[in-house]
Amino acid sequence: MKRRDFLKNCSVALTGSLLLSGCKNSEQNEEGQITRRKFKNISMPLLGLGCMRLPMKNNQIDMDELNTMVDYCIQHGANYFDTAYRYVDYKSEIAIGKALSRYNRKDFLLADKSPLRFLKAEKDIDRIFQEQLRKCQVDYFDFYMAHNINVNTYDKFKQFDMYNELLKYKKDGKIKYMGFSFHGSTEMLKELIDEHKWDFCMLQMNYLDWNVVKAKEQYELVEKAKIPVIVMEPLRGGGLVKLPEEALQKLHSEEPDTTPANFGLRWVASRKNVITVLSGMSNINQVKENINTFTNYKVMTEEEEQTAEEIAKIIQSQGEINCTACKYCTEVCPKGINIPAIFALYNQYKITNDKRFFLIYYNSLAESEKASNCIKCGVCNSNCPQSLNIPELLAKINEEVVQG
Repeated sequence: MKRRDFLKNCSVALTGSLLLSGCKNSEQNEEGQITRRKFKNISMPLLGLGCMRLPMKNNQIDMDELNTMVDYCIQHGANYFDTAYRYVDYKSEIAIGKALSRYNRKDFLLADKSPLRFLKAEKDIDRIFQEQLRKCQVDYFDFYMAHNINVNTYDKFKQFDMYNELLKYKKDGKIKYMGFSFHGSTEMLKELIDEHKWDFCMLQMNYLDWNVVKAKEQYELVEKAKIPVIVMEPLRGGGLVKLPEEALQKLHSEEPDTTPANFGLRWVASRKNVITVLSGMSNINQVKENINTFTNYKVMTEEEEQTAEEIAKIIQSQGEINCTACKYCTEVCPKGINIPAIFALYNQYKITNDKRFFLIYYNSLAESEKASNCIKCGVCNSNCPQSLNIPELLAKINEEVVQG
């Protein structure tokens, strides 16, 4: 088939599948296409391409590989693409814009974000927004977010009245759906959704963080508010693909026909308020594996959910700190420090050597839960089955955080 005919066929197939007005089923899975879920009056692919880890060649984005990835995604119905201002040294928007410019605009869903961290004045919101449209070669964004709301950016969100700025774009047709991506505390999330009306939100979720870093609590909060979720970091930045040997053996013994990536993605997608799972795929093999997961998608069984919990506990006990997250320490801590969460994050950091993700997740904890609040009373030590010197370990971790 000629390339022009291939693109034309993709266009025809997707035009019919994007609109779902009157559709009775919340999920559909046509032959050769990935599973889709209904969101308002459109059909959302359950898998989206996150454009933060694009293929690289000679320190440049490999456009040939990216075009191949985009073509395969669209051919199989995975037509949601998520980029951001800062991704790939400010080049992600340009690259995905070029790749998608070969298609009709109605045949893909494009998400971008307003970079709170880089705003110096309210006028920067529109300046950057117009720049993003040009880079992506589009006239509007299907999904647009206030990016990375956390303890360091929330004041800017309020100071520059970002919500109403985004609302103007929506009324002008420059944004179809407005939302936010979040890396803050549960208390901050509650305030954010109580004070504003959102079409969707983006949360960090995976089976390791479900209980440890309050992902479950935050997911249930937005679910109650009827705000659909797009998931980021479903595989913990690749950490849940490279499992410790004991965890990998557990997975293979319980689920011999699955892979760590397949297992992690299915776990996240099994939460019914999730409309799309983002995966930062960086080569065509990853694209094919993940699309296969959602072409042949099956909701997790209770037995598989239990396996995920057991694997999470194994991961938590790996690394430098032998913590099993029994939470006996938190029962007696007078300051309410989230000791198991801190230790789990630190262990993952030491396994992956990715400090950036460690700091992002650590800063999502409430201020009262952080290691800096330890008063070294030592009450936790007497309750620890692993005989850990918890105050000493918290001081060590706090030092890492301070160093940044």
